[in-house]
Amino acid sequence: MSRLGDTIRTARLKAKMTEKALGRKCGLAESYIKDLESGRKIVSDEQAQRILKVLGVDNPVSTELEVAAEPPVKLRPKPRAYVLPVEDQVEAAKNAEAESSDAWLDALGGVVKRVPVMAPDGLVIDHVLTPVVNGKIEGGAPDKVLYYRCPDDMLRGFRVHAGDLLLVVPAGRAEDGRLMLVDYRGQRMVRKVLKMDGERIQLQAFDHEFSSVTGTTMDVRVLGRCVKLLRTL
Repeated sequence: MSRLGDTIRTARLKAKMTEKALGRKCGLAESYIKDLESGRKIVSDEQAQRILKVLGVDNPVSTELEVAAEPPVKLRPKPRAYVLPVEDQVEAAKNAEAESSDAWLDALGGVVKRVPVMAPDGLVIDHVLTPVVNGKIEGGAPDKVLYYRCPDDMLRGFRVHAGDLLLVVPAGRAEDGRLMLVDYRGQRMVRKVLKMDGERIQLQAFDHEFSSVTGTTMDVRVLGRCVKLLRTL
């Protein structure tokens, strides 16, 4: 039974009134009064005051009504006006950010490594933070690995697209059936390698259709094997 229901029942019995009689005076059903007294019915403030008034309860407002107190609402702090930083402040902020980043990388030197991203012309165009496990990155020395950024869709048949990054671990020999970073007649590229008889090596590409070129170990210089693919969605 709720506090309000108990108050109504006590007042009704004191007035020697039945649930049906009280309901008739208040314009409510007998079952409604019973549910209210037992706590099964939630009544509005206005209706509760009318019932208590009929029963002659003094000061029926607030003390007898079970109105849940809402928690106080915290006022938001007054927003501060944004002031555009002057050029010196911008430069100082950049330097502070760079120093903080360098310190963070030094602290995590044995855990992550800033691995360079290289374009086909050999220029470093970006870096990717890469986990170091047991002093190695995918089995390669952390200062020897690199990411190769694919410039076109020549490998889409092998599920590698333009813009994808291939993690390359140093390798000195061609490995059959692998995607490898090679230098073919002065041009750096990633191709699927097929070892043929003698000293011949086939470099395979697969855009809309399969294509290949065949060279010798004199024409093809193996730079590394691709071990992992990073794709930007």
